[in-house]
Amino acid sequence: MPGTVQYDPLRRERRHITLLALVVILGIVGAGIAFLYVDQSVCDLDRSWTQCAPCQGVLRIATYVGNWQLGPLLVAITLLAAGRHWRRLLKTIVVAYICRTAAVEWLKLMTGRPRPREVPDASLFTGFGGGASFPSGHASFSFMFAMIVSAWFPRWRWVAWIAAVLVSISRVLVQAHYLSDVIVGAVIGTVTGAIVLWIWPPVTDETREAIEAQERVHKEARRRWLASFEGRSAVARSRRRAMATLIVVLFCGAALVSYWYIDPLNQDIVGSSVVQNPVVQWLGQFGRHMGTWDLGPLLVALALLAGWRHWKRLLLTILTGFAIQTVLTEGIKWLVGRPRPSQIPDSTLFYGPGTDYHSFPSGHASFAFVFVTICAHYFPRARRPLMALGVFIAASRVVLGAHYISDVTFGALVGVLSGWLVLAIWPPRRSPEEKRRTQWPSLRMKHIP
Repeated sequence: MPGTVQYDPLRRERRHITLLALVVILGIVGAGIAFLYVDQSVCDLDRSWTQCAPCQGVLRIATYVGNWQLGPLLVAITLLAAGRHWRRLLKTIVVAYICRTAAVEWLKLMTGRPRPREVPDASLFTGFGGGASFPSGHASFSFMFAMIVSAWFPRWRWVAWIAAVLVSISRVLVQAHYLSDVIVGAVIGTVTGAIVLWIWPPVTDETREAIEAQERVHKEARRRWLASFEGRSAVARSRRRAMATLIVVLFCGAALVSYWYIDPLNQDIVGSSVVQNPVVQWLGQFGRHMGTWDLGPLLVALALLAGWRHWKRLLLTILTGFAIQTVLTEGIKWLVGRPRPSQIPDSTLFYGPGTDYHSFPSGHASFAFVFVTICAHYFPRARRPLMALGVFIAASRVVLGAHYISDVTFGALVGVLSGWLVLAIWPPRRSPEEKRRTQWPSLRMKHIP
Protein backbone atom coordinates (compact mmCIF):
# COMPACT_ATOMS: atom_id res chain seq x y z
CA MET A 1 0.00 0.00 0.00
CA PRO A 2 1.14 3.55 -0.62
CA GLY A 3 2.86 5.10 2.32
CA THR A 4 3.93 1.79 3.89
CA VAL A 5 7.58 1.07 4.49
CA GLN A 6 8.91 -1.97 2.64
CA TYR A 7 10.70 -4.46 4.87
CA ASP A 8 14.35 -4.83 3.95
CA PRO A 9 15.50 -8.42 4.59
CA LEU A 10 19.11 -7.25 4.73
CA ARG A 11 18.45 -4.63 7.41
CA ARG A 12 18.97 -6.99 10.32
CA GLU A 13 22.15 -8.41 8.81
CA ARG A 14 23.51 -4.92 8.18
CA ARG A 15 22.72 -3.96 11.76
CA HIS A 16 24.57 -7.01 13.08
CA ILE A 17 27.61 -6.26 10.92
CA THR A 18 27.58 -2.66 12.13
CA LEU A 19 27.39 -3.76 15.77
CA LEU A 20 30.19 -6.24 15.23
CA ALA A 21 32.40 -3.58 13.66
CA LEU A 22 31.56 -1.25 16.55
CA VAL A 23 32.57 -3.94 19.07
CA VAL A 24 35.90 -4.41 17.31
CA ILE A 25 36.61 -0.68 17.18
CA LEU A 26 35.65 -0.11 20.81
CA GLY A 27 37.69 -3.14 21.84
CA ILE A 28 40.80 -1.91 20.06
CA VAL A 29 40.39 1.58 21.50
CA GLY A 30 39.74 0.21 24.99
CA ALA A 31 42.73 -2.12 24.81
CA GLY A 32 44.94 0.76 23.68
CA ILE A 33 43.79 3.00 26.54
CA ALA A 34 44.24 0.16 29.03
CA PHE A 35 47.75 -0.55 27.74
CA LEU A 36 48.83 3.09 27.93
CA TYR A 37 47.22 4.21 31.19
CA VAL A 38 45.69 1.35 33.19
CA ASP A 39 47.68 -1.89 32.90
CA GLN A 40 50.66 -0.88 35.02
CA SER A 41 48.52 0.88 37.65
CA VAL A 42 46.27 -2.15 38.08
CA CYS A 43 49.32 -4.42 38.22
CA ASP A 44 50.80 -2.37 41.09
CA LEU A 45 47.61 -2.38 43.19
CA ASP A 46 47.56 -4.00 46.60
CA ARG A 47 45.72 -7.35 46.33
CA SER A 48 45.96 -8.48 49.93
CA TRP A 49 42.15 -8.41 50.23
CA THR A 50 41.92 -11.16 47.60
CA GLN A 51 43.90 -13.58 49.79
CA CYS A 52 41.01 -14.35 52.14
CA ALA A 53 39.36 -17.76 51.80
CA PRO A 54 36.02 -16.56 50.31
CA CYS A 55 37.75 -14.45 47.65
CA GLN A 56 40.12 -17.27 46.76
CA GLY A 57 37.19 -19.65 46.38
CA VAL A 58 35.28 -17.27 44.11
CA LEU A 59 38.35 -16.55 41.98
CA ARG A 60 39.14 -20.24 41.68
CA ILE A 61 35.59 -21.02 40.52
CA ALA A 62 35.77 -18.18 37.99
CA THR A 63 39.04 -19.60 36.67
CA TYR A 64 37.54 -23.07 36.40
CA VAL A 65 34.49 -21.74 34.51
CA GLY A 66 36.72 -20.45 31.75
CA ASN A 67 38.88 -23.56 31.67
CA TRP A 68 38.53 -27.28 31.05
CA GLN A 69 37.47 -28.00 34.65
CA LEU A 70 33.95 -26.51 34.41
CA GLY A 71 33.79 -25.39 30.78
CA PRO A 72 32.68 -28.81 29.46
CA LEU A 73 29.96 -28.94 32.13
CA LEU A 74 28.54 -25.62 30.92
CA VAL A 75 28.63 -26.85 27.33
CA ALA A 76 26.83 -30.05 28.34
CA ILE A 77 24.09 -28.05 30.11
CA THR A 78 23.50 -25.87 27.05
CA LEU A 79 23.35 -28.96 24.80
CA LEU A 80 20.69 -30.46 27.05
CA ALA A 81 18.75 -27.20 26.94
CA ALA A 82 18.91 -27.18 23.12
CA GLY A 83 16.86 -30.38 22.96
CA ARG A 84 16.77 -32.10 19.58
CA HIS A 85 18.82 -29.28 18.03
CA TRP A 86 21.85 -30.12 20.17
CA ARG A 87 23.92 -31.18 17.16
CA ARG A 88 23.56 -27.75 15.58
CA LEU A 89 24.54 -26.06 18.85
CA LEU A 90 27.48 -28.42 19.35
CA LYS A 91 28.72 -27.69 15.84
CA THR A 92 28.47 -23.96 16.54
CA ILE A 93 30.40 -24.20 19.82
CA VAL A 94 33.13 -26.48 18.45
CA VAL A 95 33.82 -24.39 15.34
CA ALA A 96 33.81 -21.15 17.32
CA TYR A 97 36.12 -22.67 19.93
CA ILE A 98 38.59 -23.84 17.29
CA CYS A 99 38.61 -20.41 15.62
CA ARG A 100 39.08 -18.47 18.84
CA THR A 101 41.77 -20.90 20.07
CA ALA A 102 43.72 -20.52 16.84
CA ALA A 103 43.57 -16.71 17.05
CA VAL A 104 44.42 -16.54 20.77
CA GLU A 105 47.28 -19.03 20.71
CA TRP A 106 48.80 -17.45 17.61
CA LEU A 107 48.79 -14.00 19.25
CA LYS A 108 50.23 -15.44 22.47
CA LEU A 109 53.05 -17.04 20.49
CA MET A 110 53.79 -13.96 18.40
CA THR A 111 53.64 -11.29 21.10
CA GLY A 112 55.26 -13.19 23.98
CA ARG A 113 53.94 -10.95 26.75
CA PRO A 114 54.85 -12.24 30.23
CA ARG A 115 52.10 -12.56 32.82
CA PRO A 116 51.95 -9.85 35.53
CA ARG A 117 52.78 -12.34 38.28
CA GLU A 118 55.93 -13.37 36.37
CA VAL A 119 57.25 -9.98 35.19
CA PRO A 120 55.24 -6.99 36.51
CA ASP A 121 56.06 -4.75 33.52
CA ALA A 122 53.07 -3.92 31.31
CA SER A 123 55.25 -2.53 28.52
CA LEU A 124 57.29 -5.72 28.02
CA PHE A 125 56.70 -7.87 24.94
CA THR A 126 59.50 -10.41 24.49
CA GLY A 127 58.39 -11.72 21.10
CA PHE A 128 58.09 -15.27 19.82
CA GLY A 129 57.33 -17.75 22.61
CA GLY A 130 58.35 -15.40 25.43
CA GLY A 131 55.06 -15.36 27.34
CA ALA A 132 51.38 -16.29 27.36
CA SER A 133 49.60 -13.24 28.75
CA PHE A 134 48.28 -11.50 25.63
CA PRO A 135 45.43 -12.12 24.94
CA SER A 136 43.42 -13.86 27.66
CA GLY A 137 42.18 -17.31 26.73
CA HIS A 138 39.67 -17.35 29.59
CA ALA A 139 38.14 -14.06 28.43
CA SER A 140 37.94 -15.18 24.82
CA PHE A 141 36.22 -18.46 25.75
CA SER A 142 33.84 -16.78 28.20
CA PHE A 143 32.72 -14.11 25.73
CA MET A 144 32.48 -16.60 22.86
CA PHE A 145 30.28 -18.83 25.00
CA ALA A 146 28.23 -15.85 26.21
CA MET A 147 27.67 -14.74 22.61
CA ILE A 148 26.37 -18.17 21.63
CA VAL A 149 24.23 -18.61 24.75
CA SER A 150 22.65 -15.17 24.38
CA ALA A 151 21.74 -15.94 20.78
CA TRP A 152 20.31 -19.41 21.48
CA PHE A 153 18.68 -18.63 24.84
CA PRO A 154 17.79 -14.90 24.95
CA ARG A 155 16.31 -15.20 28.46
CA TRP A 156 19.73 -16.05 29.82
CA ARG A 157 21.73 -13.46 27.91
CA TRP A 158 22.34 -11.15 30.86
CA VAL A 159 23.48 -14.01 33.07
CA ALA A 160 25.87 -15.18 30.35
CA TRP A 161 27.36 -11.73 29.74
CA ILE A 162 27.73 -10.94 33.45
CA ALA A 163 29.43 -14.29 34.03
CA ALA A 164 31.82 -13.59 31.14
CA VAL A 165 32.72 -10.20 32.62
CA LEU A 166 33.31 -11.70 36.08
CA VAL A 167 35.53 -14.45 34.66
CA SER A 168 37.58 -11.84 32.79
CA ILE A 169 37.95 -9.61 35.86
CA SER A 170 39.08 -12.60 37.92
CA ARG A 171 42.01 -13.10 35.55
CA VAL A 172 43.19 -9.56 36.32
CA LEU A 173 42.76 -10.00 40.07
CA VAL A 174 44.85 -13.18 40.18
CA GLN A 175 47.56 -11.39 38.14
CA ALA A 176 47.27 -13.86 35.27
CA HIS A 177 46.53 -11.07 32.76
CA TYR A 178 46.58 -7.34 32.28
CA LEU A 179 43.34 -5.47 31.59
CA SER A 180 44.27 -5.03 27.91
CA ASP A 181 44.74 -8.80 27.63
CA VAL A 182 41.18 -9.56 28.72
CA ILE A 183 39.74 -6.79 26.53
CA VAL A 184 41.38 -8.18 23.41
CA GLY A 185 40.42 -11.72 24.43
CA ALA A 186 36.81 -10.61 24.90
CA VAL A 187 36.79 -9.03 21.43
CA ILE A 188 38.19 -12.18 19.84
CA GLY A 189 35.62 -14.37 21.59
CA THR A 190 32.72 -12.09 20.67
CA VAL A 191 33.76 -11.80 17.02
CA THR A 192 34.33 -15.54 16.53
CA GLY A 193 31.02 -16.34 18.18
CA ALA A 194 29.18 -13.81 16.01
CA ILE A 195 30.79 -15.08 12.79
CA VAL A 196 29.88 -18.71 13.51
CA LEU A 197 26.33 -17.69 14.49
CA TRP A 198 26.05 -15.88 11.17
CA ILE A 199 26.99 -19.12 9.40
CA TRP A 200 24.66 -21.31 11.50
CA PRO A 201 21.87 -19.10 12.91
CA PRO A 202 20.53 -20.11 16.34
CA VAL A 203 17.26 -21.96 16.78
CA THR A 204 14.93 -19.52 18.56
CA ASP A 205 11.17 -18.99 18.60
CA GLU A 206 11.51 -16.69 15.57
CA THR A 207 13.72 -18.95 13.47
CA ARG A 208 12.62 -22.42 14.63
CA GLU A 209 10.02 -23.02 11.92
CA ALA A 210 12.26 -21.92 9.04
CA ILE A 211 15.30 -23.85 10.30
CA GLU A 212 13.31 -27.03 10.92
CA ALA A 213 11.81 -26.82 7.43
CA GLN A 214 15.28 -26.35 5.97
CA GLU A 215 16.59 -29.32 7.97
CA ARG A 216 13.73 -31.53 6.75
CA VAL A 217 14.52 -30.66 3.14
CA HIS A 218 18.21 -31.32 3.74
CA LYS A 219 17.55 -34.69 5.41
CA GLU A 220 15.27 -35.80 2.57
CA ALA A 221 17.83 -34.79 -0.05
CA ARG A 222 20.56 -36.59 1.88
CA ARG A 223 18.41 -39.71 2.24
CA ARG A 224 17.85 -39.83 -1.52
CA TRP A 225 21.53 -39.24 -2.18
CA LEU A 226 22.57 -42.01 0.20
CA ALA A 227 20.16 -44.38 -1.55
CA SER A 228 21.95 -43.79 -4.85
CA PHE A 229 25.08 -45.60 -5.97
CA GLU A 230 27.05 -42.35 -5.87
CA GLY A 231 26.03 -41.72 -2.29
CA ARG A 232 26.89 -45.22 -1.11
CA SER A 233 30.25 -45.00 -2.84
CA ALA A 234 30.96 -41.65 -1.21
CA VAL A 235 30.05 -43.03 2.21
CA ALA A 236 32.37 -45.99 1.67
CA ARG A 237 35.20 -43.65 0.68
CA SER A 238 34.56 -41.47 3.70
CA ARG A 239 34.70 -44.48 6.00
CA ARG A 240 37.97 -45.62 4.48
CA ARG A 241 39.46 -42.15 4.88
CA ALA A 242 38.23 -41.93 8.46
CA MET A 243 39.74 -45.32 9.24
CA ALA A 244 43.03 -44.32 7.62
CA THR A 245 43.10 -41.10 9.63
CA LEU A 246 42.35 -43.01 12.82
CA ILE A 247 45.18 -45.47 12.10
CA VAL A 248 47.67 -42.65 11.55
CA VAL A 249 46.57 -40.85 14.72
CA LEU A 250 46.84 -44.06 16.74
CA PHE A 251 50.33 -44.78 15.42
CA CYS A 252 51.51 -41.23 16.17
CA GLY A 253 49.93 -41.31 19.63
CA ALA A 254 51.51 -44.69 20.38
CA ALA A 255 54.92 -43.42 19.27
CA LEU A 256 54.66 -40.34 21.51
CA VAL A 257 53.43 -42.31 24.51
CA SER A 258 56.23 -44.80 23.99
CA TYR A 259 58.84 -42.05 23.78
CA TRP A 260 57.60 -40.31 26.94
CA TYR A 261 56.81 -43.25 29.21
CA ILE A 262 58.14 -46.58 27.85
CA ASP A 263 61.46 -45.81 26.15
CA PRO A 264 63.10 -44.67 29.44
CA LEU A 265 62.31 -48.16 30.82
CA ASN A 266 63.84 -49.93 27.83
CA GLN A 267 66.88 -51.21 29.75
CA ASP A 268 64.68 -52.75 32.43
CA ILE A 269 62.39 -54.33 29.82
CA VAL A 270 65.17 -55.80 27.69
CA GLY A 271 67.14 -56.94 30.73
CA SER A 272 64.21 -58.75 32.34
CA SER A 273 64.32 -62.50 32.75
CA VAL A 274 61.38 -62.97 30.37
CA VAL A 275 63.04 -61.18 27.47
CA GLN A 276 66.41 -62.82 28.15
CA ASN A 277 64.88 -66.28 28.00
CA PRO A 278 66.67 -68.34 25.29
CA VAL A 279 63.40 -69.11 23.49
CA VAL A 280 62.45 -65.41 23.36
CA GLN A 281 65.91 -64.51 22.13
CA TRP A 282 65.74 -67.20 19.43
CA LEU A 283 62.36 -65.86 18.31
CA GLY A 284 63.89 -62.39 18.22
CA GLN A 285 66.70 -63.59 15.97
CA PHE A 286 64.19 -65.36 13.73
CA GLY A 287 62.12 -62.17 13.44
CA ARG A 288 65.26 -60.17 12.62
CA HIS A 289 66.09 -62.54 9.73
CA MET A 290 62.53 -62.29 8.42
CA GLY A 291 62.91 -58.53 8.11
CA THR A 292 66.20 -58.67 6.19
CA TRP A 293 67.56 -60.21 2.99
CA ASP A 294 67.94 -63.54 4.78
CA LEU A 295 64.27 -64.56 4.87
CA GLY A 296 62.55 -61.47 3.45
CA PRO A 297 62.74 -62.70 -0.18
CA LEU A 298 61.10 -65.95 0.98
CA LEU A 299 58.09 -63.99 2.25
CA VAL A 300 57.85 -62.14 -1.06
CA ALA A 301 58.08 -65.44 -2.98
CA LEU A 302 55.28 -66.97 -0.92
CA ALA A 303 53.10 -63.91 -1.58
CA LEU A 304 53.76 -64.16 -5.33
CA LEU A 305 52.84 -67.86 -5.31
CA ALA A 306 49.61 -67.09 -3.45
CA GLY A 307 48.73 -64.37 -5.97
CA TRP A 308 50.05 -66.15 -9.05
CA ARG A 309 47.30 -64.74 -11.27
CA HIS A 310 48.51 -61.20 -10.65
CA TRP A 311 52.09 -61.90 -9.60
CA LYS A 312 53.61 -59.26 -11.89
CA ARG A 313 51.44 -56.48 -10.50
CA LEU A 314 51.96 -57.70 -6.94
CA LEU A 315 55.73 -57.86 -7.44
CA LEU A 316 55.78 -54.34 -8.89
CA THR A 317 53.72 -53.05 -5.96
CA ILE A 318 55.93 -54.70 -3.33
CA LEU A 319 59.19 -53.52 -4.92
CA THR A 320 57.90 -49.96 -5.31
CA GLY A 321 56.60 -49.90 -1.75
CA PHE A 322 59.90 -51.26 -0.49
CA ALA A 323 61.78 -48.54 -2.39
CA ILE A 324 59.58 -45.79 -0.98
CA GLN A 325 59.80 -46.99 2.61
CA THR A 326 63.59 -47.42 2.28
CA VAL A 327 64.05 -43.84 1.08
CA LEU A 328 61.80 -42.48 3.84
CA THR A 329 63.30 -44.62 6.59
CA GLU A 330 66.93 -43.99 5.68
CA GLY A 331 66.29 -40.29 5.19
CA ILE A 332 64.71 -39.95 8.63
CA LYS A 333 67.50 -42.04 10.19
CA TRP A 334 70.09 -39.69 8.69
CA LEU A 335 68.23 -36.55 9.81
CA VAL A 336 67.43 -37.68 13.35
CA GLY A 337 70.58 -39.55 14.38
CA ARG A 338 69.19 -41.43 17.36
CA PRO A 339 71.56 -43.96 18.98
CA ARG A 340 70.44 -47.53 19.37
CA PRO A 341 69.82 -48.79 22.93
CA SER A 342 72.81 -51.08 22.55
CA GLN A 343 75.04 -48.10 21.68
CA ILE A 344 73.99 -45.39 24.15
CA PRO A 345 71.21 -46.35 26.59
CA ASP A 346 69.62 -42.90 26.70
CA SER A 347 66.25 -42.58 24.95
CA THR A 348 66.34 -38.77 24.94
CA LEU A 349 69.45 -38.37 22.77
CA PHE A 350 69.13 -37.23 19.14
CA TYR A 351 72.40 -36.16 17.52
CA GLY A 352 70.98 -34.82 14.26
CA PRO A 353 72.13 -35.25 10.64
CA GLY A 354 75.26 -36.99 9.50
CA THR A 355 75.96 -39.35 12.41
CA ASP A 356 76.43 -43.11 12.59
CA TYR A 357 73.35 -43.55 14.77
CA HIS A 358 70.37 -45.12 12.99
CA SER A 359 67.83 -46.18 15.59
CA PHE A 360 64.84 -44.03 14.60
CA PRO A 361 62.81 -45.31 12.81
CA SER A 362 63.11 -49.08 12.52
CA GLY A 363 63.84 -50.32 9.00
CA HIS A 364 62.68 -53.84 9.87
CA ALA A 365 59.32 -52.54 11.09
CA SER A 366 58.82 -50.33 8.03
CA PHE A 367 59.66 -53.22 5.67
CA ALA A 368 57.39 -55.62 7.55
CA PHE A 369 54.41 -53.26 7.52
CA VAL A 370 54.73 -52.16 3.91
CA PHE A 371 54.71 -55.87 3.00
CA VAL A 372 51.78 -56.57 5.34
CA THR A 373 49.76 -53.58 4.09
CA ILE A 374 50.11 -54.55 0.44
CA CYS A 375 49.47 -58.26 0.98
CA ALA A 376 46.45 -57.55 3.21
CA HIS A 377 44.78 -55.82 0.25
CA TYR A 378 45.60 -58.68 -2.10
CA PHE A 379 44.64 -61.41 0.38
CA PRO A 380 41.90 -60.02 2.66
CA ARG A 381 41.25 -63.39 4.31
CA ALA A 382 44.85 -63.50 5.58
CA ARG A 383 44.72 -59.98 7.01
CA ARG A 384 44.97 -60.97 10.66
CA PRO A 385 47.88 -63.43 10.28
CA LEU A 386 49.70 -60.82 8.21
CA MET A 387 49.21 -58.19 10.90
CA ALA A 388 50.50 -60.64 13.50
CA LEU A 389 53.57 -61.24 11.31
CA GLY A 390 54.29 -57.51 11.13
CA VAL A 391 53.95 -57.09 14.88
CA PHE A 392 56.22 -60.11 15.43
CA ILE A 393 59.01 -58.71 13.23
CA ALA A 394 58.73 -55.26 14.82
CA ALA A 395 58.75 -56.65 18.36
CA SER A 396 61.86 -58.72 17.62
CA ARG A 397 63.86 -55.51 17.22
CA VAL A 398 62.96 -54.40 20.74
CA VAL A 399 63.71 -57.83 22.19
CA LEU A 400 67.22 -57.77 20.71
CA GLY A 401 67.88 -54.24 22.00
CA ALA A 402 68.29 -52.81 18.50
CA HIS A 403 65.42 -50.31 18.77
CA TYR A 404 63.16 -48.53 21.20
CA ILE A 405 59.41 -49.14 21.04
CA SER A 406 58.87 -45.66 19.58
CA ASP A 407 61.32 -46.55 16.78
CA VAL A 408 59.36 -49.61 15.68
CA THR A 409 56.02 -47.82 16.10
CA PHE A 410 57.03 -44.97 13.83
CA GLY A 411 58.71 -47.39 11.43
CA ALA A 412 55.42 -49.31 11.20
CA LEU A 413 53.64 -46.04 10.37
CA VAL A 414 56.14 -45.32 7.58
CA GLY A 415 55.52 -48.80 6.18
CA VAL A 416 51.73 -48.44 6.30
CA LEU A 417 51.82 -45.04 4.59
CA SER A 418 54.20 -46.34 1.91
CA GLY A 419 51.90 -49.29 1.26
CA TRP A 420 48.85 -47.05 0.99
CA LEU A 421 50.65 -44.78 -1.45
CA VAL A 422 51.61 -47.65 -3.76
CA LEU A 423 48.15 -49.22 -3.55
CA ALA A 424 46.61 -45.88 -4.52
CA ILE A 425 48.71 -45.97 -7.72
CA TRP A 426 48.34 -49.70 -8.48
CA PRO A 427 45.28 -51.08 -6.70
CA PRO A 428 44.92 -54.86 -6.70
CA ARG A 429 43.01 -56.37 -9.60
CA ARG A 430 40.13 -58.65 -8.74
CA SER A 431 38.49 -61.45 -10.65
CA PRO A 432 34.88 -61.03 -11.88
CA GLU A 433 33.65 -63.29 -9.08
CA GLU A 434 35.44 -61.17 -6.44
CA LYS A 435 34.03 -57.99 -7.94
CA ARG A 436 30.55 -59.47 -7.86
CA ARG A 437 30.91 -60.41 -4.17
CA THR A 438 31.98 -56.87 -3.26
CA GLN A 439 29.24 -55.08 -5.20
CA TRP A 440 26.27 -53.49 -3.50
CA PRO A 441 23.29 -55.85 -3.02
CA SER A 442 21.06 -53.74 -5.29
CA LEU A 443 23.57 -54.08 -8.11
CA ARG A 444 24.04 -57.82 -7.61
CA MET A 445 20.34 -58.38 -8.09
CA LYS A 446 20.66 -57.18 -11.68
CA HIS A 447 22.94 -60.12 -12.45
CA ILE A 448 20.61 -62.74 -11.01
CA PRO A 449 18.58 -64.43 -13.81
